[in-house]
Amino acid sequence: MNLPDIYFLPEWGKANQMIDKGEVCIFEYKNYLGHVYYQFIKRQVPDDLGHVTYYDIITPYGFSGPIVLAYANSNKKVLITKFDKAFNEYCLHEHIIAEYVRFSPWLRNHLDFRTIYTLKYNKYTLYTDLTVRDFFMEEYCSKIRTKIRKAEKIGVQLEYDFSGSSLREFHRLYQSTFEKNAMSEYYLFNLDFLIRTFKSLDNRQFLINALFEDEYISSGIFMEFGDYLHFHLVANNYQHYPKNANSLIMNEAAKWGQKNGKKQLHIGGAFTNELFAYKKQFTRNGKCDFHIGQKIRDEEIYNKLVDLRIKRGETINSNYFPLYRG
Repeated sequence: MNLPDIYFLPEWGKANQMIDKGEVCIFEYKNYLGHVYYQFIKRQVPDDLGHVTYYDIITPYGFSGPIVLAYANSNKKVLITKFDKAFNEYCLHEHIIAEYVRFSPWLRNHLDFRTIYTLKYNKYTLYTDLTVRDFFMEEYCSKIRTKIRKAEKIGVQLEYDFSGSSLREFHRLYQSTFEKNAMSEYYLFNLDFLIRTFKSLDNRQFLINALFEDEYISSGIFMEFGDYLHFHLVANNYQHYPKNANSLIMNEAAKWGQKNGKKQLHIGGAFTNELFAYKKQFTRNGKCDFHIGQKIRDEEIYNKLVDLRIKRGETINSNYFPLYRG
């Protein structure tokens, strides 16, 4: 099966299923019309409604969603309509009442499914174009080029780690990064989780570490698959931030990506405007709109769960989906 990106791999789903406290599942609709593939995490809903256990689903951490892997002639719309009908029957049988989908910004698979899901724009992600001849001059702004040169000049050293032996150092730096940026608990990954994920992805992940005077001062975890290289997680010692080690790591990853035939280095989105501004310095036009997909599969049960929260006097966040989890 020719999957388009690492986020669609079964290994990715299994490695990340505990983040959303559920069980990874794959639904495939495949016949003469084509092939639709959909990986998701099935989670038990937070309230007990009696003798039936109900679930909702969310796509694994990252960017994926249902995707058309093949279609015959001009039958794409028909294929998607029939997929939706088949998946709706599956959801009713499995007592799945709602879906939350994080579509892929660069594959833009939300466009194929826009008639099925309620789409919500959720800012954008960024990437460095590695198909240009000289990304250092053509993609980076002059300010970031200066920072990279300064990091090299003062003696920041880089090392690759394809075995995961430096994950303990990464985690130490990551904890510091997490605390400084007041990140959501959702993004607090423990060391055991990082080690298990590294092993399960079977050489699809590697680290690039920056050292100054033999001290680890910055580290990045990268993932590669097909045409794409992803800047997955970053960790820094902020006492050494002026040394621009993170920028040096980003540039080194781009070198590796271009050398190994990758078309794009995805550097993701950001929690703050400041971080977005920093990442924008690594691209001229590498912007991908990010869309969330939402769908209620069982209106009656969904409304019952919302009503339960209201009767208990709990606050409902109208911007959250599903509402009974907000």
